Amino acid sequence: MPAYRLRGAIRATDGEIGPPLIDEIITAGDRQEAVRLANTRETTPADEQVNALWLVDEGGTLVWSLRLADREV
Repeated sequence: MPAYRLRGAIRATDGEIGPPLIDEIITAGDRQEAVRLANTRETTPADEQVNALWLVDEGGTLVWSLRLADREV
């Protein structure tokens, strides 16, 4: 089963993304399942400062990304 990497960081107001504060492996059958699992991930108090999430496949290709501010629109 493919492994995807979920990462999260602080995105500054100028758009610059800092180093990953979240770096987790998600195992899923395909990209759609990996995105679904990323979207259902529970946040923890340590995640509160993170406002950008992204998911990459085993080759490092971006599969999905989310700015938490986009959810608040």
